[in-house]
Amino acid sequence: MKRIVITVLAVVVTINASAQRHERDSIPFGQMIRTIMRAPVLTGQTQPRIIVPRGLRLCFNVEFDLKLLVGSRVVEQAMFINSSEGIMGYLPPSSEGLINVIVPEIPKFSFSIIGLKGNVYRYYNQKGKHDVLEHYVSTANSETYLYQANTTPGAAAILSRKAETGEYCNGNITARAYRIDGGSTTWFIYGDRFPEKLHPRKYLGNFGVGYMYTEEGLFLVVEMRTDAVQCRVTDIQNSNACFNTAPFELLEDKFNTKVAADLQREREKLDRQAAHISGDCIAEQTALLNFRRENQRKQEENLRHSKEGNLYQDVNAQKGLLGMMDPLITVQEGILSTKLSICRTQTHMAAAGSGAQRDAEKISCLGGQLSGLQSLEAQMRALDQQYASEPGKAYAEKSRLYLHFRPPSCN
Repeated sequence: MKRIVITVLAVVVTINASAQRHERDSIPFGQMIRTIMRAPVLTGQTQPRIIVPRGLRLCFNVEFDLKLLVGSRVVEQAMFINSSEGIMGYLPPSSEGLINVIVPEIPKFSFSIIGLKGNVYRYYNQKGKHDVLEHYVSTANSETYLYQANTTPGAAAILSRKAETGEYCNGNITARAYRIDGGSTTWFIYGDRFPEKLHPRKYLGNFGVGYMYTEEGLFLVVEMRTDAVQCRVTDIQNSNACFNTAPFELLEDKFNTKVAADLQREREKLDRQAAHISGDCIAEQTALLNFRRENQRKQEENLRHSKEGNLYQDVNAQKGLLGMMDPLITVQEGILSTKLSICRTQTHMAAAGSGAQRDAEKISCLGGQLSGLQSLEAQMRALDQQYASEPGKAYAEKSRLYLHFRPPSCN
């Protein structure tokens, strides 16, 4: 039955895609491009729309098919634009041919939305319990704390026309090259004329291509080229693609609820442990408990900070989120746990008879483990200082160190 459903879905997708392509092919390109060369949200006839993450039906009137070259890797990608409401969406890149149909029912579905107002959402599916397909939207808090974009090609600069031209959309479009004087990035731009200078003001698109509004009028950017990356428009067409956001659960709500509940359980657990500290190594037991309590307090603080800014740009929000997963915490707790193990082994050795040699070997092993953890802690602290303004980079480098750490087994 599962195979039948997938087959039927594939047929429906193919029919829909073919129907849309046939509709586009039945219109002369010159007539179609005149309808595409309109972006009311950039020229002032309409205003950008604030997008809530779920409950809306988002529709797009233009599709850009792209080919991207990153290093030696070539991929194709579809970008959808609503030029009246200032909304852009894109499907994942594919190295096996263009995917340009929005199908939320498939397991590997992923679709990203960017609004001119600053809403940036990613919709995706994942398998849950019993392989049930779950639908999520991740907002990175941008539904409340808007993303401040500054991606206009040549923003705050002047683009100068160059002699080079290029053909696009099966030869139906001839565009001219423009560059910032002294710059290395080239944009190939199409319009009803090609002024010597362009003064960019607004942009609707992604990957360096899309609509660009300038003091000289509205243009299409059909290629962006740098030394490392090239993005080229292979086709443009009218679109009637729509996307229903209603089935998607807000990932941040689920995450925040779970973390808050986990922290509450941890607090209760630590309270129980505090009542049972006794016997030998009281100082080491207390130090470990106090560390865990302080960490629990910091995690509550991190959770609060993680919700107080958009996670794409706000460094404090990023630090809050990544602080809940910081490998340094694990290392520091490991140091205190190892010290407690050394103390308990020393106590046992003092009272042991024939097992004293084995305890001595274990203490030596734990000493090596402790030295390794302390060295790792110092390296991670140095990374925090080195990447103080890039918490994501610090987290990645600390995680890499931790994954390669191989402490001896002292059991």
